This record gives sequence, structure tokens and C-alpha cells, in this order.
Amino acid sequence: MAKIVCVTSCITGIAHTYMAAEALEQAGKKLGHDVKVETQGSAGSNPFKQAEIDAADAVIFAVDLQVKDRDRFNGKPYLEVPVAKAMHGAQALINQLLESIENGTAKKVGEGSSAAPAAEKTEKAPKPASEKKGGFLGGLFGKK
Repeated sequence: MAKIVCVTSCITGIAHTYMAAEALEQAGKKLGHDVKVETQGSAGSNPFKQAEIDAADAVIFAVDLQVKDRDRFNGKPYLEVPVAKAMHGAQALINQLLESIENGTAKKVGEGSSAAPAAEKTEKAPKPASEKKGGFLGGLFGKK
């Protein structure tokens, strides 16, 4: 039996957050695993105690937003998917996560490029002067 902690959140933080949480909990029961879910939504969140995270074997982030205080999970193997995937395929996600741990391909929270802030990931090269648009309307009425 694996111990898995999950975080769910959707854009509005209402229905899908809780539907995904329910799906993950039910799938965990059906598969014989201990699955606990922290929901992060417009109604606030129910954060895990650090001891619960430390005792977990793995993490599933079923989220459409950034996970609040993600660094609490550093070092844990994880799988991150859109919230809709958890709503419609929770058993498959749990199996996929456990399989990736077993075969050594699981990513770990806080390691690699996934830990880099978005600003560092998507650096844009400045446009050449010939492509720059001038003025408030972006050169709509001709160049000076």
C-alpha cells in the first residue's frame, strides 16, 4: 500500500477542485492505497501537516494553477496533471505515478527544470531594431 498526498486546484477553485479530490480519494481506496488530498481553492485550503507530507511515498498535483507552498513537497516523487485528468482518470494517474517510481523515471519536486521559476524558463530574445514597433499604437500609423 502506497501513501500518496495530492493537491487539487482549478481556476475558479470551486467544483473541479473538489470533484478531482473526490475522484483521487475514491481511486486510492479502490486500488488499496492511502490517498489524502489538499484542496486549494477560492474557499481557502486545508494544508497538510508537514509530517503527513514527510510520511508520503509520492505526490499528485492535479492543478490548473501554481501549487501554493510547493516547496513543502521537495524531494518527493510526483506527477503533475491538469485537474480534469484527475476527475476522469484518477486510477490511471495513481498507477502511472507508482509505475514511474518503480522503474526509476519519476520526477522529484524541486529537482530539474520544473523547479525553475517561469521567468527563467521562458527567456525571450530582444527583437531586432527592424522589428520593433514604435509609439503607443505600435507603429500602426507609420514609422517616424
